[in-house]
Amino acid sequence: MQQFRECMEIVPWLRKRGVSVEGELGRLQAQKESFPRVHQELAAIRYYLHVALWSCQLAWGERHRGITNHAVLLREIERWRYASSESVCFVTFNYDTMLEDAMRQVLGIEIRGLNSYLQEQYSLVKLHGSINWGREVSNGSVISAPHTYNQQRLIQEAATLQISDRYVLAARRPMLREGDAQRVVFPALSIPVERKDEFNCPSDHVQRLKELLPKVTRIITIGWRATEKDFIDLLQKQLTEKPSLMVVSGDANGAKETVSNLGIELPGKLRTNSNPQPMTATLLVQSGFTGLVTEEIDRLEEFLRSGLALVRQA
Repeated sequence: MQQFRECMEIVPWLRKRGVSVEGELGRLQAQKESFPRVHQELAAIRYYLHVALWSCQLAWGERHRGITNHAVLLREIERWRYASSESVCFVTFNYDTMLEDAMRQVLGIEIRGLNSYLQEQYSLVKLHGSINWGREVSNGSVISAPHTYNQQRLIQEAATLQISDRYVLAARRPMLREGDAQRVVFPALSIPVERKDEFNCPSDHVQRLKELLPKVTRIITIGWRATEKDFIDLLQKQLTEKPSLMVVSGDANGAKETVSNLGIELPGKLRTNSNPQPMTATLLVQSGFTGLVTEEIDRLEEFLRSGLALVRQA
């Protein structure tokens, strides 16, 4: 936090007992039109998330040495995909790159550029951005003299920055100048807020998602509360099949929240605006991601191969 001090005065709000961090950040974001300082605070938060999560992930990598839930999940999905000749789309709202690491380890997919996320058999869509994504800053003063800028100056001038929709992979933290042209870049991370959504993702990635959703036959959610309004709206508009649903959560309340936010009543069905066909089944796994890959792997296999699961009340 001391690297990006403009966010420090709001930290006490986020540390209050029982507080919703997303709710507090939403309240802060609503103030930016009337209080210019908020632009600097939000910019500092983005840099903080970018650096802190990158550092935490590196430290965690030294501990797990490639033995991760992500790798187990991808192995089972690939085993199913190989036999069925299906294609897979991962959608994540997390900023870390643990899924990309597992794709390289298990599937041999190397992410060398933004186009690498969209493969024929596998697509990865990170709707809220990534710790290693930057968006080029297009202010004339920045383009003409990029070497006069550092992270602190970008934060100070956040209210007037022109952030383009040109995304690049960042090789270092904290990111600043990337690519052969040494363009100045700004962290591509959505501020997490409640009940709102802010896609921070290349447009062709979103377009691929829209093209794939009508073909979806199975949906697995892991640790997802289903609070992203824009994405839920997208699901309602684009789903045309009758996908089976598997909800993985750490406890019964989390599982029920996801199902409720999706508009499903247990036992029940999700009907979309444009499509009268419902989700056909709901399987709740309440032992979390680790429980799924260590204790419930047979349920995952059954779900993938049958495409249908019995409803189990929490």
